[in-house]
Amino acid sequence: MTDANTSDLTFTIIRHKTDLLASEKGWNELYDESGKNSQIFLTFNWLWHWLDAHQSPSENLIILTASQAGKLVLIAPLTSEKRYGLNIVTWAGSPVSQYGDILIKEHIENHNWLKEAFKFLVDEIRPDIFHLRKVRFDAAITPLLENYTATILDETAAPYIEILGAQNFTEFNKRYSQRSRKSKRRHRRKLEEHGALSFSLIKEGPEAEAAAMKAITQKRAWLKEMKIISPAFNTDLIDRFFKKAAASTERPAGIRVSELKVDGKTVATEIGVQVKDYYGAHLGTYDPDYTSHSPGSLQIQDTIAALIEDGVEVVDLFAPGDTYKYEWSKQTIPVFDFAYSISLKGKLYETLYLKRLRPALKMLAARLSRK
Repeated sequence: MTDANTSDLTFTIIRHKTDLLASEKGWNELYDESGKNSQIFLTFNWLWHWLDAHQSPSENLIILTASQAGKLVLIAPLTSEKRYGLNIVTWAGSPVSQYGDILIKEHIENHNWLKEAFKFLVDEIRPDIFHLRKVRFDAAITPLLENYTATILDETAAPYIEILGAQNFTEFNKRYSQRSRKSKRRHRRKLEEHGALSFSLIKEGPEAEAAAMKAITQKRAWLKEMKIISPAFNTDLIDRFFKKAAASTERPAGIRVSELKVDGKTVATEIGVQVKDYYGAHLGTYDPDYTSHSPGSLQIQDTIAALIEDGVEVVDLFAPGDTYKYEWSKQTIPVFDFAYSISLKGKLYETLYLKRLRPALKMLAARLSRK
């Protein structure tokens, strides 16, 4: 752990799990006081489970904190990675976190705090480049990145649904066209011909763990069958993370697993994250034998109904903006991948690899997967 004082702030870099545990109370207080609704991947418990599942050396952890009068006012969860002779800084939480950002107390000095924090971090760890992916347009870190004219490597759109005070699903569903409602009713009737339908939204515990593991196995099989390359599924980190996070009632991270079943057989599953009145639809999968009946769409419908009953106000469908997501909402928020180079080596990596070679390799992989 590294400490330093600047103005009225005390900066600390947390590098080990034991030091992270010591920050739990202050972290939770800052989140409860200043966390934005969309910052569901910045809870202490979420990052704790991620670190618990991660097998990289703990020295890679770089959680920058700032305290004022002994109270945490800023937390930036980051990691460093040594690659190609470079020190590359990325968000902690990858690949399970769908957004990257910082927690910061709302204050008139926020911009100065961010600049001081950034300078301290650069001086301490000497990075070559910051590669910060999945940053929302309204993220707390975005003004700093814009101020430093960080390079935008990619921009996608994250569709989201606003409940807008609907008291139940019947009221909520009126916003959709009669044709859309009729189509879903038809699919539901067709699915019911295979057996009795049942739906459940499961919170953390053994049942959620089992359902999440089954969903991940099915998703991985579907990706393989469709020849889709997904970096998140190239390792078993996502398995280890959700196995721990879905089971943990001691450190709940907001995991929700929704299941739609026909005569007890699961035909569609979604792993989601709910914190306060915000829900993110993290991972969805369905049984391909029932594709013609749109089980995934029916599962989303039933999930929304259950979330409304639970007081959720926003359902985030995350980037990218796939076609099926726009069936539920045309509202989106931009999500960016940023790069900010510190050294000449970092700038070369940004220019030659991140801006040129990496996109070309992704396009090549996509073409090969379609053959």
